[in-house]
Amino acid sequence: PASVVLGYADEAVNRLLDIDPQKEASLALVPLGHGGPARATPAPPIEPLGLRTEPLSNEEVEYPDIPAAHARSCLVGGKEAASWRGALERNERLTTAGKLFPLDPANDGALSAEPIEAVIQRRGSTRRFARQSISFSQLSTIIDRTTRGIPADYLVPIGARVCDLYLIVNAVDDLPSGSYAYRPAHGALELLREGEFRAAAGSLGLGQALAADASVNFFYLSDLHRVVDRFGDRCYRAAQLEGGILGGKVYLAAYALGCGATGLTFFDDDVTDFFSPDAAGKAVMFLIAVGHSVRRTRKSE
Repeated sequence: PASVVLGYADEAVNRLLDIDPQKEASLALVPLGHGGPARATPAPPIEPLGLRTEPLSNEEVEYPDIPAAHARSCLVGGKEAASWRGALERNERLTTAGKLFPLDPANDGALSAEPIEAVIQRRGSTRRFARQSISFSQLSTIIDRTTRGIPADYLVPIGARVCDLYLIVNAVDDLPSGSYAYRPAHGALELLREGEFRAAAGSLGLGQALAADASVNFFYLSDLHRVVDRFGDRCYRAAQLEGGILGGKVYLAAYALGCGATGLTFFDDDVTDFFSPDAAGKAVMFLIAVGHSVRRTRKSE
């Protein structure tokens, strides 16, 4: 098994990897395999790897605020790292104002038996979406299978999260077009606003046709004011990491179900405004569009 560790002593890891903290940094650890409880034994002397690297480019533009902000999020030693880990208070929305659409995911027996390795090998990034609908079962299955938790030292207990899922539905069978919020406590999508939002989706997705043409857009937003109270300056790293992992899960789930997907950039504040007042005060971490890819045909020579 694998898990994500975000509570670790940054300087010791960076020193082992011989990282220049002004140019690069470690972000997380991923332990692999089975093992017993960790023992509190003194760490052995660490010798830097001393690996030579080639410059990434002939010229560099420095942004001092980036390494400075990252440095403020670093944990100094093992004791500080251990105290940083722990349970995350659940913040479930129990009351709803809009109409609820309970998810209808496929059961395991109805899904393809294709190995995950094969899905990973054929997973790509869609370059053009056909304006076709996906089924509500497909959407439900993607949401259901990607929100079952991430094994991480800061998302305790399993299923805890710092990101909330919002969607713009353009074309999903048996689901009105509009904006939605996923309510895990109800296992349902709450309709925030009904309407045709293809143009808005394209605008929010940095003016890209992919967001407008997709069947549905997944936006992961985080209430950083709440998260910073629990994780301090490391909160943005925690939220970004979770958003990225969730986006990666949606990628694989979409391709496993015969759909296409692509991650997109976005206008941060505009996304928050679009989903407000429900999303007021939240920040966007990740956007991924899902739908049917336009099949490319070879031109005859």
